[in-house]
Amino acid sequence: MDPAQGQEASELDAALGALRSRDYPLARERFHDLATRGDGQAMAYLGLIHLRALGTPYDPDQAFEWTERAARTGLASAELTLAHLSYLGIGPPRNPGQAARLLLASARTGHAPALRTLGLVYLGLGAGWRGLGERCLEAASAQRDLFAVHAIASLRLIRGEPARALPLLAWAGTQGFYPSLLHLKRLQQTMGTEAVRRLAIADPDYPGRPQALDLPEFPWDPAPSPQGRLLDPRIGLRIQERLLDAVECDYLIALAAPALRPSETREPGSGRIVKNPLCTSSAMNFPPNLEDLVVFRLEERIATWCGTALDAAEPLAVLRYRPGEEYRPHFDAFDDKILAADPEGIRLGQRTATVLTDLNGDFTGGETAFPALGTQVRPETGQALVFGNVDGKGARNPLALHAECPVLNGEKWLATLWFRARAGARRWNPAALGPSAPT
Repeated sequence: MDPAQGQEASELDAALGALRSRDYPLARERFHDLATRGDGQAMAYLGLIHLRALGTPYDPDQAFEWTERAARTGLASAELTLAHLSYLGIGPPRNPGQAARLLLASARTGHAPALRTLGLVYLGLGAGWRGLGERCLEAASAQRDLFAVHAIASLRLIRGEPARALPLLAWAGTQGFYPSLLHLKRLQQTMGTEAVRRLAIADPDYPGRPQALDLPEFPWDPAPSPQGRLLDPRIGLRIQERLLDAVECDYLIALAAPALRPSETREPGSGRIVKNPLCTSSAMNFPPNLEDLVVFRLEERIATWCGTALDAAEPLAVLRYRPGEEYRPHFDAFDDKILAADPEGIRLGQRTATVLTDLNGDFTGGETAFPALGTQVRPETGQALVFGNVDGKGARNPLALHAECPVLNGEKWLATLWFRARAGARRWNPAALGPSAPT
């Protein structure tokens, strides 16, 4: 390394140190200085700073511009980030074609996060693409990509191969990877602690790096989802098994787990965000600037299944219920007085429909109950449930009262999409209505 390269590497390390210590103004200054001198990695980090609003206002145009400049240097990680931005439409309008080209270009370099992302995309396209998806995940796991290792272990469990799965789960669990820890707890209950320990300490059987991996172009549109089964026409209560794949469910859990906090709601009268008195779970939301194309595509699938435009959906919420936690009977539709007093409520209108998607089913208790209908639904991994919150006149429907029953053993994970009367709920807005509806 010549002295100039050594100096630049030292400056990049200093910028990364400022970022890790959360001195965002200093990190931005140092990355900007390096980026203007042509450093591709600095350009990529500068784009992420604008995207994540780290010490600076959220700026999608700057995020896209700096990431695009980084991608032009041939940086695979920047190509992947630009694929996410292009698919979501952060910066310029959505460009799925460009997103596909960038994702393939990054994955073809062997970049593990791109292989993982492409593998999840292939899985979401249906049975005909599943083999390709699994091969991409194997290639990423060969490089010790954390989620890919977990995904391969999960697929081995599905195939009835716990002896090959457990060492991988144990390795991921030592990294604090939440979905792997959940699987290990469940296996201890079903197989016994000693049996799990004995298998887990074996040397992990990681997939080998493939000699060559053919990554074909793909359509973004998956095979049409079935319409499901109608449970009660009075609120349009409908259910669909396995709308999401188990691996996709684990992906949402993995992203959500570090961001969980006690469930909150908007207090009637004051408008303050407070702890939800009816809900004892933990929750988080995916604002558009924090999600990726995999999350966005799962949201698209859910919206398509329930026949509602995704533009009318609030950011996806993920909730976790531990033993004893519940969400007592409540309505998702807002009280008219609260709605009329809130600028976001006036802009977006009422919550007209709710989709609940179960991310796991390995727990007891935790049924979704509709007291006015006399109906309870048992959660299952990947199962989706949709119902309307308002009547034909747009008023809160008393039959839509529902609850999440207390979990007795294990943990319940649930993804929720709330749909509003008007589009625009996906716009990034920290002042938007909170993750739980007031009653």
